[in-house]
Amino acid sequence: MLRSSWEPELPQEDRIPLYCMWIRGLCDTGDLEHARVLAERAADELPGEADVLIALGNVYDLSGRLEDARDAFAKAIEVEAAGALQHYNLGAVLERLGDEVGAEECYREALDVDEGGPTLFEANAALGALLRRTGRLEEAEEIYDAFLDEDPLSVEMLVEHGICLSDLDAFEEAIERFRTALSLDGSHSGAWYNLAITQFRMGQPDEAFVSMQRAHEADPRSPLTLAVLGSWTLGQPEPDLDKALGLLYGAIDRLAAIDSAHLSSSYASLVCEEVFDSLWSRSRHAEAREVARVAGQRDWITAHMFETLNEADHGPAPILAGGTTEVTAFTVTARAQALPQGPAAPQAPEHWPSDARGYTTGFTVLATNEDEARAYSLEYLRSIEPFPQVQFQIENVRAGGPEETLRLQTSPHPRARGVVSVLSGRAYFRSE
Repeated sequence: MLRSSWEPELPQEDRIPLYCMWIRGLCDTGDLEHARVLAERAADELPGEADVLIALGNVYDLSGRLEDARDAFAKAIEVEAAGALQHYNLGAVLERLGDEVGAEECYREALDVDEGGPTLFEANAALGALLRRTGRLEEAEEIYDAFLDEDPLSVEMLVEHGICLSDLDAFEEAIERFRTALSLDGSHSGAWYNLAITQFRMGQPDEAFVSMQRAHEADPRSPLTLAVLGSWTLGQPEPDLDKALGLLYGAIDRLAAIDSAHLSSSYASLVCEEVFDSLWSRSRHAEAREVARVAGQRDWITAHMFETLNEADHGPAPILAGGTTEVTAFTVTARAQALPQGPAAPQAPEHWPSDARGYTTGFTVLATNEDEARAYSLEYLRSIEPFPQVQFQIENVRAGGPEETLRLQTSPHPRARGVVSVLSGRAYFRSE
């Protein structure tokens, strides 16, 4: 139908919406490559049209090309600064790129220029979530409350407001928000999930368990719901072990099946930590270590998981005569490489990109000396990549500054030695 609508001599005002509809249709059918080609052609042909630049940015965003998406949305703002959609989209991309200050500015600008258009909810919700995540709960609550004064039947905003109120320990008000949302949409998985979490915080575990089951029924593929329900099932007085483990492992399997371009690493880390803690706290250490291995392969492992494993494997650093702890924070950079097995080309592990031959990465390591930092780094890498064709090389070890070392040595709670954080995501390389 779109092809039949196209004519070479279409006037520009008719060509713009047709381009946008065609690009969106290709995106909706998953044909991102042709969508990109068409969007780039449209942007070259009509560089002064904000709608075309927004469509181009959306294609880049869906393709995981966040820097290109950022540039396209920024150009759309240059062309038409009064458009709320381009401000909101730029903010969403900046947030995913780690620029939270820039993202907040864009969300607020989207609200300033918006006059009740379709982006009002998205910008309010995104700004509220960002404020909540950075600990500015009172500011977030004001954003949600102001929106609901104008649209009190917005289910999604009722849920977001309830989450914020629960974080503020206003449990009864939070419950009221979730109940209102469920009265409008009884199968809203987010409302059921957050109702369950709030009930649990209120000391109502039985009610919370029932609500979490309802959340799972509403969205049986949600990794976080699978993880929490699995943990709570395993914690029952007489647990159904097969069901609990099926839920926990199902959460990890579901995470691994999601395209990394559309998965938040912080969300994945939250799920992995929930599963790990559930298994470790019930002395299922081998299974918990396997979860940590999978998390480490994808940079989803958390500081808490590192600390738990380090306490078990290495213990705290030795105590000196003056009562201080002999430990230093080292920054370690390392390289992993898949080597050929015989005459064949290097065989990369399944979780690497198909054309990758290795990666570089960095860690923070607590150790008593440089050699120990190297050893802990290699031990960690070999634990997450236990494959004979993968070899590792420590490229650099650098001790932290005196102030950081003193803070560690005089800490009232000595830290366990070992890798304590991943400094940056893996930078894969494709050839020598």
